[in-house]
Amino acid sequence: MMKKPIRLARAQSKLSPRLQDIKNHALALADTAELAGVVIHADLDGVADDSYAKLRNRISEEMRSTFKGTPSALALAAYEIEAWLMLFPDAFPKVRPGWKVRDADCRRDLAKLEKAKEHLVKYLGKPQYRESDAPAIMQAAVQGGHVSPRPAGKNRSYADFVEDLAAWHGAA
Repeated sequence: MMKKPIRLARAQSKLSPRLQDIKNHALALADTAELAGVVIHADLDGVADDSYAKLRNRISEEMRSTFKGTPSALALAAYEIEAWLMLFPDAFPKVRPGWKVRDADCRRDLAKLEKAKEHLVKYLGKPQYRESDAPAIMQAAVQGGHVSPRPAGKNRSYADFVEDLAAWHGAA
């Protein structure tokens, strides 16, 4: 896992060198093993609209070019990864018993939810949600069997990521 942030969404003409940095890092981590695949996560800081589709296509095309022969997937979370976490509402009370994702949020298009992090802080309950809670929520979702390629909620950016991962089977 690469912890050094590399800004992709606003990279414009400097996208390829940044992806090459990621590739070099991944190959170094793989050392003598074969690199099975590359997943790149970025928070979009915007909703899934026409500009999301254009940006996602541009980054995905550059990734395919840079990582030729190695499956890759782009986790471009609209607005933030918290909007993906909300797809798995049953995981929240497993992390903090007082937390409950509102039913109205479970029915909405979470890819259109601006500032999902602030939304959770406002509506989740006590104790207050912190960004550092995200890994525990995702772990609870996975361990509880809540993560699914087709969750009950809706989020285009999550669906696009799942589609990228599903394509790995054809690339292997």
